[in-house]
Amino acid sequence: MNLKNELYSVKISIDTIYEVQSSDNKYYDLEWNPENYGRNDFYKILSIHIESFNNELDIALVGDYYSYDCDCAVLDGRILTIMQNNTISQICIDDGMLILHKKFECFGCTFGLYQVKNGYIIYGEIEIKMLDLNFNQVWSFSGRDIFVSQTRENAFVLGKHSIKLYDWMDNFYELDLSGNLIYPL
Repeated sequence: MNLKNELYSVKISIDTIYEVQSSDNKYYDLEWNPENYGRNDFYKILSIHIESFNNELDIALVGDYYSYDCDCAVLDGRILTIMQNNTISQICIDDGMLILHKKFECFGCTFGLYQVKNGYIIYGEIEIKMLDLNFNQVWSFSGRDIFVSQTRENAFVLGKHSIKLYDWMDNFYELDLSGNLIYPL
């Protein structure tokens, strides 16, 4: 995943070789393991490469194995917000410091984090949820089946005023950004 603003360029990928507590890892300027995963735990590493006008920084962020490197982060000014399944971390890009790490409740895996006016929308396998700017749950919605489609290219589409969803059984749902069901009624 690539993110860019007027100050920074960020590339997020998965480091498949990294092992917790190993001295043979690729060099990172900073390594964050906020959930304290051990060598034998089931984890995944997000490799975060940050470039600014005159500086580069590489960060390893250890998190849940069911983390993805697509649609997992939001860059807002100097703050990088990253979702790793059921956790959210915020990193100050100036120095790479971890400024916030919070766990949230979710059923199934999460696929995407999207910033909206008053918070964040989480696209999950079993539920769609909105978190406020402090990562507290505002609302949650579940359908009849998982939000992955067999017949459609996009099972989740976040629009300006609504969220359109298809589930595994090809049921269609539309929600407003307050979590209210628009279709079907």
